[in-house]
Amino acid sequence: MRGTRRVEAGIVLGVLLIALVSPASAQEYTIRPGDILEISVLGEPTVSGPATVTPDGKLVLHMAGEIPAAGRTLSQLTQMITAELRQFVRDPQVAVSIRSSRRQFAYVLGRVARPGAYEIEAGWTISQLVAAAGGPAPEAALAKTLVMRKERTIPVDLEKLIIEGNASANFTLEPDDVVLVPETKERVLIMGQVQKPGAYPVKAGDRLTDALGAAGGLTSNASVNEVGVIRRQGDKSAVTRVNLNKFYKDADTTQNIVLKPDDIVFVPEKGADWLTWLTPLLLLFHL
Repeated sequence: MRGTRRVEAGIVLGVLLIALVSPASAQEYTIRPGDILEISVLGEPTVSGPATVTPDGKLVLHMAGEIPAAGRTLSQLTQMITAELRQFVRDPQVAVSIRSSRRQFAYVLGRVARPGAYEIEAGWTISQLVAAAGGPAPEAALAKTLVMRKERTIPVDLEKLIIEGNASANFTLEPDDVVLVPETKERVLIMGQVQKPGAYPVKAGDRLTDALGAAGGLTSNASVNEVGVIRRQGDKSAVTRVNLNKFYKDADTTQNIVLKPDDIVFVPEKGADWLTWLTPLLLLFHL
């Protein structure tokens, strides 16, 4: 059973990666040192065959000599080889293709701006890959990031790296690594007089004003001195009454309370009675 699940997981991951990799035809391939090229010159077997781009980016061919290849496209290199061979071959017919490439990719899936396959170089870190993918989405569970490498799954705490600036969490990648940034399940529910009511991700240390800002801020009809934060405590629920006027006008930070996952924040409209909105809300959520 475990082996079957592993095969199924591998198939699903493979399908995801195939869907994410952009075809090389979208941009013509650029030759790099270490690439093995297939050179075909019609009627000239001494020039035809595989050729490796040297570490300094050159291609060495019979008759044509050294040709700077790195940084050129296949069509550009074809034209250069053709021009060199014209000195020795009448109307040379040249074709150049990739036999083996040294290009290396890593993949990022999940809650980033642009999931997909990204070309990496030796020494690339997970922070560089996530940055290339446009950065994490607001709902990303950074602390629960995983790197899937062959038969291993390696946990990486991106929250330490991105939020706290702890460079020790900057994981070095290897070719074909798959970075999975999951979606956080830790949310708070914002209701009432805010611009965009709904569920929003919350992380350790987030305060009431952080959540209200994520919800687009208060409406003009909000009663800022009657905000309620409902929090489940065991089998019961506690309601904290918050006066944000004291925070905004008097810098009373005790009113800007720290939120916890599953908190419910309700902003009543002006003139609403506290019990009028609180009672049905408690009944609705079985609190």
